[in-house]
Formats: sequence, C-alpha cells, structure tokens
Amino acid sequence: MTRLLKLLALAPLLLVSLPVQADEGDWYVAPSVVYTDDDGDRLIDDSVAGGQIQVGREMSERFLLEGLLGYHDIDGFPGQEHLEIGVNAIRKFRPESMFSPYAIGGLGYLSADAGLPDFGGIPDAGTKSSSVTATAGLGLQINFNDSPWSLRAEYRLRRAFDSTGLTDMITSLGMQYSFGDGSDSSMSMPVAAARAAEPAAYQDSDRDQDSDHDGVTDDRDRCPGTVAGARVDLNGCEIQEIIDLKNIYFGFDSDVLHPASKRLLDDSASVLSRHPDLQVEIAGFADVSGPERYNMGLSQRRAKAVRAYLEQAGVNPANLAVHGYGESNSATHAANRRVELRITKR
Repeated sequence: MTRLLKLLALAPLLLVSLPVQADEGDWYVAPSVVYTDDDGDRLIDDSVAGGQIQVGREMSERFLLEGLLGYHDIDGFPGQEHLEIGVNAIRKFRPESMFSPYAIGGLGYLSADAGLPDFGGIPDAGTKSSSVTATAGLGLQINFNDSPWSLRAEYRLRRAFDSTGLTDMITSLGMQYSFGDGSDSSMSMPVAAARAAEPAAYQDSDRDQDSDHDGVTDDRDRCPGTVAGARVDLNGCEIQEIIDLKNIYFGFDSDVLHPASKRLLDDSASVLSRHPDLQVEIAGFADVSGPERYNMGLSQRRAKAVRAYLEQAGVNPANLAVHGYGESNSATHAANRRVELRITKR
C-alpha cells in the first residue's frame, strides 16, 4: 500500500491530459477503494486489494472527461501487482438529481507484474506484461444537496488488447469532491460568463481597447460593435428582456441551489449591480411531476431562493420581484426545474 500512496501522489499529473480551456463546470477529484473480479486465467483472488483516483472536469452539464490512476496488489497463485492509467469519458443521465446514473468508457494502459512461484497464471510468474486496455461500465453518483461532496459507485469491464485478451471486472466505491471556478460563459445565459472587464485606466495596449465603448475591453467582448448606449452584460452583449438561467438547476422536489448555480448567480449579481436601475422579475418553474398546487408553491420557493442569494450578493432588494409559475409554462421534467430573470424596467 506504500506504493499505492506514492502513485496517488502523482494524480495531479493526470490533469495535463484534460482540456484546460473548457468553459463549463467544476473540476473534481474522486478517490475510491476497488474490488477486482479478475479474469480466471490470471489465477489470482477476487478481492479488495487497492484503490484508484479519478481527476476530471465537467465539460458540460452531462459530459465529463477524467483521468484515472489505480494500483492493486492482489493475492493469488502467484500474486500480481496492477498499475492502471486511463482517460475516460462520462455521460450523465440525470445530472440535476440527487441520484445521478452515468455511463463511463475510455482507453488506458495496464501493467501486470506477476510474482512467484509459477502455477500457470497469466502473465507468467516472474514476468511483467503491459497492454493497452478499453473500459466500459455504469456508475451512480449520489449528490448531497449543495455540498461539493458526493458519493460515487462504479462498475466497469476492462479488456486488454493483447494476445491474452483478458477481461477484468472492476467495482469501486468512493467520494468525489468538486472544486474550481465552475460555470461561465458557455452555460447559455447572456449575463453569465467572463469576469468583469478591467477599468479603462488600465487599458494600456491594443488588446485592452474598447472599440465599441460599452465598458468591456475588446479581448473580453463577445459582441463587438454594440449599439452606443446599449446596456451590456459582462461579455459585452446587450442584455435581453429575459435572462434565462437555464443552468440554475434544482433537484427533484428541491429548492436548494447547487454550488455551480451559485457561481452562475454571482455573475448575474455583478451585471445587476453594474446596472442598478434595472428591475427584474425572478420567475420560478417546476416540472409536471406532482400535484399542480404543490408545484406552484415549489416554483415560488425556487424563485425566493434565487432572490435571497442575489440579495446576499449585493443586489438591491427593491429591484427584485419573485413569481412562481408552477408547471404552467413548463414542457417536461428536468429542464423545467429552473428560474428565469425577466427585465421589467430598464
């Protein structure tokens, strides 16, 4: 296990294999214990004999990329030490729910070091084999309201691409911790994204010029050529009548804000504070599950939760009104457990 701890210390190196320019979501780290149900031709025991750590990033609400590093010291005839390195993609099916199932698949590398004596297992006793692997499986992530911690259980098949064609079954259970800057401009909301533009006093290069004079420097301006006098968000784009917070998700039957939603609301608060004369209606919605009267109250509570957070972030309470619309304007399920900001006065 000493060797395992040394290997896990190298986990940050896995970050270099992930796209660092992604705009959406959290980084996360997920250590876990592993039960290995090995291919019978290995002649080693099925047991909990190691662990793994996964480090990744949410590329969108439903799609994640991660690196994996695992080490297993397994008893048998003879015993084997396995070192696994991989890159996996994850597809979530209910990301806004407390119980979020997902599919996982990817490619990797497996080094298997067999000990002595020789009882006919694969690889041969006293030798080491290396192979490219493919893995696929299913998992379940259990989220704890707005906590960055979640429980993660996973089952996957791992097949070696070599002459042996060995297939192992890997079951893991561990915790996941999410961190980082989280959601920004790629999250489909006109007011959420880039950080505040630098003050004009610091514009000392062509890169920092503000050609359309909207208060957002050219290197940050995603809508160049804005009409003079238009009210713009942090991206330099004109603020629309409805600011659709499509990624302010709520769990089923919940009015608790997720951590990523709070970061998105921080950007919204910056825009509203920048334009203190804007007045908005916070419109809450619910899906069609449950009684209509109950959903009306739930949508109202969601809108109030957003107002309370915006007020805490410094937005003038007098500029915020709340209204719950229940399921009246909803289509179906998860996409409708949302909140909109509707500009009522400019």
